[in-house]
This record gives sequence, structure tokens and C-alpha cells, in this order.
Amino acid sequence: MIKYTFLHSDGVETQAYIYANYFVARKIAELERKNLLLSISNQFETKLYTPNPTPAIPNIKNMGPVDYYNTMAYVFKCSKINLNITLRSIRNGIPLRAMDIMGAGGFLLSNYQYDSLKYFIPGEDFNYYDSEDDLLSKSKYYLTHENERIQIIQNAHGKIKDFHSYEKRFQDIFNMAL
Repeated sequence: MIKYTFLHSDGVETQAYIYANYFVARKIAELERKNLLLSISNQFETKLYTPNPTPAIPNIKNMGPVDYYNTMAYVFKCSKINLNITLRSIRNGIPLRAMDIMGAGGFLLSNYQYDSLKYFIPGEDFNYYDSEDDLLSKSKYYLTHENERIQIIQNAHGKIKDFHSYEKRFQDIFNMAL
């Protein structure tokens, strides 16, 4: 048996914490993502950009991998809805993927993340779902309400440009350090 450990002499995480947050949480996220993608692809045309095969999700269109630096922003902008399904172990912060989507001019539909509400307004800058049924309902809504979806994209993109550029974030970090 191979034992994996990430404990360091100066670390404070227990083995149980590491196992729960790095192994169990990832497995739960994998199962949750498959289930949600299966449900949504059964009702709507759904493309997934991944290098991994997806035989468990037969109705999904696996588009293969996409280059994060050169192509991903284009995918985000051209997709009618971009899903963000965050690991359950990530309790704080706004996922970089969410910022990337809004910064590229894409529509973001994400699982609930408290910190997103500090800077963005649901239904105005993005939206979140809190269950599989809610995800399906909101997907249907935004696919049939083009003008509202476009307005949300414009609102989010404007906020990213005005308040969340790398320059502004770095300036905040530098100001905190002084």
C-alpha cells in the first residue's frame, strides 16, 4: 500500500483534514459535476472542454482540451452559459474561473459562493444555482431571455474592468502591505 502524506513539520493540517479536503472533496465534486452535466446535457446542447473522455455523459459534446491562455476567453465569450461548479471544500473567495468568465464577457451561472455576493449582484452581474432543479430552471430561463442574459454579461464585464483588473487587485495588495 502506498501512503500519501502532505504533512510538514510546520503544518497545522491533520491527516483527516487533508484527506477530507483534498481527496474526498474532489471525488464528491467529480460525482456532482457528472450528475449536473448529465442532467443539463439531457435537456440542452452542452459542450464540455476537457482532455478526459466522457462516456458516462453520453449527450455531452466533448470538445477536447482548449488552451487556457489563447483560446479559453473566446470559449467563455461565445458560450451562451458558462457553468462554474466549485469544489465544496472551497468555502472562501471567488473562483478564478468565475472572474475569467465575466472578464472575458461570458455569462456566468455558478454554484453559490458567499464571497461572490460581496462584489457582484445575482441576477444583475451573474447568477447562481442552489440545486439541480434550480440549475435546469435558470439555464432554460437564460437561454430563452437573450436580452436579459446580454445585459447581465455587460454588467459583469463592466464591473470586472472597473474594479477587478490585475492593476486594481495588485494596488489593493500593495496598499494592504504598506
